[in-house]
This record gives sequence, structure tokens and C-alpha cells, in this order.
Amino acid sequence: MTILNVPTIQQAYIQGKTILSKAGLESPAFDALCLLEPAFGVHDRRELTLRGTETPGAEQLALYENLIRRRLREPLQYILGHWEFDGMALCVGDGVLIPREDTLALVEAAQSVLRGISRPRILDLCAGTGAVGLALARRLPHADVTCVELSDKALPYLEQNLAAFGQGRVHSVTGNVLLSPDQIPVLAHQTAAFDAIVSNPPYIPSRDIDALQWEVHCEPRMALDGGSDGLDFYRSICSRWTALLKPGGLVAFEIGYDIRQETENVMMKYSIGHIRVIKDVSGVDRCIFGTLTAST
Repeated sequence: MTILNVPTIQQAYIQGKTILSKAGLESPAFDALCLLEPAFGVHDRRELTLRGTETPGAEQLALYENLIRRRLREPLQYILGHWEFDGMALCVGDGVLIPREDTLALVEAAQSVLRGISRPRILDLCAGTGAVGLALARRLPHADVTCVELSDKALPYLEQNLAAFGQGRVHSVTGNVLLSPDQIPVLAHQTAAFDAIVSNPPYIPSRDIDALQWEVHCEPRMALDGGSDGLDFYRSICSRWTALLKPGGLVAFEIGYDIRQETENVMMKYSIGHIRVIKDVSGVDRCIFGTLTAST
């Protein structure tokens, strides 16, 4: 099936949707509609209705067909080069975790705790695109956020997003969250300096990675793999990084649907108490958070 012979934008859209549907994609109509923008400048369904009878050029049709074919092997977000999270069109691409709506549970939990602090200092660990830290900075107008990320592929996206949405209050630091913050010069002398640690860390057990959907396999393994039981990053953050928290500071994590109790056990082991869990938009346990109750 080819798109090159169709006479209108509407028919190109129908052909694109058909190709994606036959390939078994979950949302062929949505994906085909999103790909109209880079090819034809059609931004939404309303504009498709208004401009659907237009005759596009051969180059536009070829571009649209190429985008549809790419969708068969790449995430939509990577093809578009951006994805919305909490009102921000964040830059994304090969090598960085795609922001997901479920992560808003983490943002909202942290916001609810920190809104009473006049100038909260926040550490966003395993920051990726910076989605969590940037969303908190937008919601808490006087917050200062430090994003820690290790991946040299993810860092360019993080820097672009911080430049676009950070308002000069969100900064990036290169560092390995599995090591002590003492290994990062800018953080080495920051003991008891932060009001909160937030993190959407890798939490999928290594043995489960191969069974993930093909689209998730397109995302970087280092952003997914949480070690043999999925808890490596929770252990490291709770045992090493909470030294940077003020007494009573917040620790908030995104969690996988089946590791609530295990994560809670890790947090309690390292003196994080008053633990609560909230669900995402699908009703799944998604965020666990508590406060540092004693010196670690």
C-alpha cells in the first residue's frame, strides 16, 4: 500500500491510518493524525476537516509515507521530536525516556508537600528529560531544582528542556545515582541542603526487560533496568542521597505497579517514615512518598 497516489490530505490520512491499523498499533488514528503536522502542517482534527480536500505535493506525500513507515518501528514521540508533559512540549528522541502521564502522580504528590515551603530546594534524580523537576518548578514558582542525569544521550534533551522551560531555576548535573553524591563535586558539600528528593528511577527487574512491548525496547535500557529485583536505585537513593536532605525532608518516588511493599520496606529501613502511596490516572499504585524521620 502506498500513499503517493492519493489526491488529498484526507485520503493520505486514511491510508496512513490503514497501514498502522493493519500493523496492529494501538492507536492508528491518533498516530496518523499526529504525523500530519510535520508533513502537511495540519495540527489537529479540526484543521484536517478544514483542509482535508487540499491536494498536497509529491514531496509532502513522500514525507508523510516515510513518517508512517517509521512509526512501524519507532515510538511516535521520537518521530515528532517532542511530547507534552504537564503543559510543556518537551524535547525527546533516541536515548531518553519518554515522559508519561502516569508520572504526574509523582509531581502532584511532591507539590502537595512542598507548597508550604517558601523557596524549596529540590533534587530530581535520574532526571531524563527533566519532566518531573521542570513540572515542579512551574507549579512552585520559587523552587530551585537540580536535575541529576548520567546518560550522555539523555543530557542534550535535558539541557534543551531546561533552557526552554526552566526559567533559570532548574539546573543540570552529570552524575551516577548508584554512587554517593560525594562523587559529584557540586553536591559534595551539600549535606542537609535540600527540602526534597524526587525520582522516577529505573525500576523494571532485569529479567523482565525482554518481555516488554517492542516500543518500550526502543527506549534506553539504562532508564528501565532497576537491577535484579528492580530496587537498586531505591536502595541507593535512600541509603546515600538522603544525606542531602534537611530533617523532615521529602522523598518521593515513582514505582512500578507491583513493587509497592518492597519499596516501602527499603524506605523504612533508611528512616523514611509517614509513608503514603497514591495512584495514577489508571488507578494503579504509582507514587510512594515519605519524610526523613531521623539522621541517616
